[in-house]
Amino acid sequence: MLNKLKNIKTYVKQIPNFQMFINTKSVVYVGLAAYWGAILLGTLVNLSS
Repeated sequence: MLNKLKNIKTYVKQIPNFQMFINTKSVVYVGLAAYWGAILLGTLVNLSS
């Protein structure tokens, strides 16, 4: 249990380094666009059949 907590702390320390390379907000927007696109595509396919 204590070892897992130490691993989590090391991951948390590395997160700010990754934010330089990947803009979190743009990843969220792309994910939401893909999600809504899949919903709309499924709706249109369902309506046409």
